[in-house]
Amino acid sequence: MDFKTQLSGFNELLSVIYGNEAQLGTLLRDLGFEEAQVEQLSDRYLEAVVDQFLEMIHKRLTSESGKDTYYQILSRRYGLDGEAPDTLDVISQKRNDSPEFLHQLLQEILKRCQSKTAQADFKKGLYHIAIVQLGKTAERPTREHVTEKLERLTNLRGAADVTRLDYDAKRAEILKQVQAELDALDAEYVPLLESVDENIALLETKIKTDVLLHGESVQGGTFRAVYTKGRTSWDSNGIEKYAELHPDVLLFRKQGPPSVSLRIVSEKD
Repeated sequence: MDFKTQLSGFNELLSVIYGNEAQLGTLLRDLGFEEAQVEQLSDRYLEAVVDQFLEMIHKRLTSESGKDTYYQILSRRYGLDGEAPDTLDVISQKRNDSPEFLHQLLQEILKRCQSKTAQADFKKGLYHIAIVQLGKTAERPTREHVTEKLERLTNLRGAADVTRLDYDAKRAEILKQVQAELDALDAEYVPLLESVDENIALLETKIKTDVLLHGESVQGGTFRAVYTKGRTSWDSNGIEKYAELHPDVLLFRKQGPPSVSLRIVSEKD
C-alpha cells in the first residue's frame, strides 16, 4: 500500500464531501486547531488520522447485514486502499455492472457522505481523533497560553455585547420611526377601507334582495348572483297524522335503516 496514493485519494474525497477543495488540514483548522497542532498531526500522526477517518466512512457505508460493498466501490474509485484508483469503467467490468448503473450507484454513495448529518459526524469524529493523537505528545498548551486566550475571549465577548447593545438601540429607534409612519398610514387609510367595506356589504345585500325579487340568477361584471330555490321540507308529524286517514300516502314513504351511536354518559344523564 502506498500512503501518498491513499492520502491523495482521501483529500480528493474530502473535497467532494465538503466542497471548496477541502482537505484534511482545512477541516482541522475549521475545528479550531492551531497551525502548530495541524503541523504536528501532519508530521507525526497523519497515517493514523487518515486511517481512523476512513474507518468512520467505512462504518457509515456498511449495511446492517455487514456488507461493505459501497465502501469498496468508493475505495477503488479514490484509491483509499493505497492502490492506484480505478475508473468507473474498470470497476464496472470487475463487478459485471454497466457503467451507467455504477455511476448512479456512486452518486448515491457520495450523497450518503455529503448529507449534513454525515458531514457533522465526520467532523465530530475527526475532532476526537485529533485530540487523542495530540494527547500523545509532550507538547501541551501551557497555562499561560490558555489564560491568554481566555482573556482574549473576555475582550471579544465584551466587544460583542457593546456592539449588540448599540445595534438593539439603533434598531429600536428605527422601529419607532417606522411605527410612527405606520400609525399615520393607518389613520389615513383605515377609515377609507372601513367605509368601502361597509358600502360593499350594503350593496351586496341590495343585490341579493333584487335577485330574490327577480327570481332568476343574474350575471354582471365579474360576479354572478346565483338564485337558488328554497329547499322543500315536510312536516313529519302532520304527514303521519294525514297517513292515518289516507294510508295510500305511505307508499311514497322511504324508511332508512336504523343506526346506533355510542356516547359517554355524563353525571347529569
